[in-house]
Amino acid sequence: MDDDMLALLCRETGLDCDYIIKGETEEEMLKNGAEHVIQVHDMKVEDIYFNTIPANFLCQAIPKLEAPIED
Repeated sequence: MDDDMLALLCRETGLDCDYIIKGETEEEMLKNGAEHVIQVHDMKVEDIYFNTIPANFLCQAIPKLEAPIED
Protein backbone atom coordinates (compact mmCIF):
# COMPACT_ATOMS: atom_id res chain seq x y z
CA MET A 1 0.00 0.00 0.00
CA ASP A 2 1.24 3.52 -0.82
CA ASP A 3 2.67 5.25 2.28
CA ASP A 4 0.62 8.39 1.53
CA MET A 5 -2.63 6.42 1.25
CA LEU A 6 -5.12 6.69 4.12
CA ALA A 7 -6.74 3.41 5.12
CA LEU A 8 -9.35 2.14 7.54
CA LEU A 9 -10.79 -1.30 8.12
CA CYS A 10 -14.53 -1.38 7.50
CA ARG A 11 -14.74 -3.42 10.72
CA GLU A 12 -13.50 -0.36 12.65
CA THR A 13 -16.73 1.45 11.75
CA GLY A 14 -18.79 -1.21 13.50
CA LEU A 15 -19.53 -3.54 10.59
CA ASP A 16 -18.50 -7.21 10.46
CA CYS A 17 -16.27 -6.75 7.39
CA ASP A 18 -12.53 -7.00 6.70
CA TYR A 19 -12.58 -4.70 3.65
CA ILE A 20 -9.89 -1.98 3.74
CA ILE A 21 -11.25 1.42 2.75
CA LYS A 22 -8.52 3.50 1.08
CA GLY A 23 -8.10 7.02 -0.21
CA GLU A 24 -5.42 9.60 -0.87
CA THR A 25 -7.39 12.23 1.09
CA GLU A 26 -9.94 12.10 3.90
CA GLU A 27 -12.62 13.12 1.42
CA GLU A 28 -11.70 10.33 -1.01
CA MET A 29 -11.55 7.75 1.76
CA LEU A 30 -14.96 8.79 3.09
CA LYS A 31 -16.41 8.69 -0.44
CA ASN A 32 -14.94 5.23 -1.01
CA GLY A 33 -16.24 4.07 2.37
CA ALA A 34 -19.73 5.36 1.62
CA GLU A 35 -19.72 3.63 -1.78
CA HIS A 36 -18.58 0.40 -0.11
CA VAL A 37 -21.33 0.35 2.53
CA ILE A 38 -23.98 1.18 -0.06
CA GLN A 39 -22.87 -1.50 -2.52
CA VAL A 40 -21.69 -4.28 -0.19
CA HIS A 41 -23.72 -3.77 2.99
CA ASP A 42 -26.96 -2.72 1.26
CA MET A 43 -27.25 0.54 3.18
CA LYS A 44 -29.40 3.29 1.73
CA VAL A 45 -27.94 6.71 1.08
CA GLU A 46 -30.47 8.39 3.37
CA ASP A 47 -29.50 5.99 6.17
CA ILE A 48 -25.82 6.96 6.19
CA TYR A 49 -25.57 10.55 4.99
CA PHE A 50 -25.77 13.71 7.06
CA ASN A 51 -24.90 16.88 5.13
CA THR A 52 -23.21 14.78 2.39
CA ILE A 53 -20.77 13.07 4.79
CA PRO A 54 -21.64 9.74 6.40
CA ALA A 55 -21.81 11.01 9.99
CA ASN A 56 -21.48 7.70 11.84
CA PHE A 57 -18.68 6.61 9.53
CA LEU A 58 -16.97 9.98 9.93
CA CYS A 59 -17.14 9.77 13.74
CA GLN A 60 -15.52 6.34 13.65
CA ALA A 61 -13.04 7.02 10.85
CA ILE A 62 -11.41 10.36 11.64
CA PRO A 63 -9.78 9.33 14.96
CA LYS A 64 -8.29 6.25 13.27
CA LEU A 65 -6.82 7.95 10.20
CA GLU A 66 -3.44 8.36 11.86
CA ALA A 67 -3.26 4.77 13.11
CA PRO A 68 -1.36 2.32 10.88
CA ILE A 69 -3.22 -0.66 9.45
CA GLU A 70 -1.49 -3.98 9.73
CA ASP A 71 -2.06 -6.42 6.87
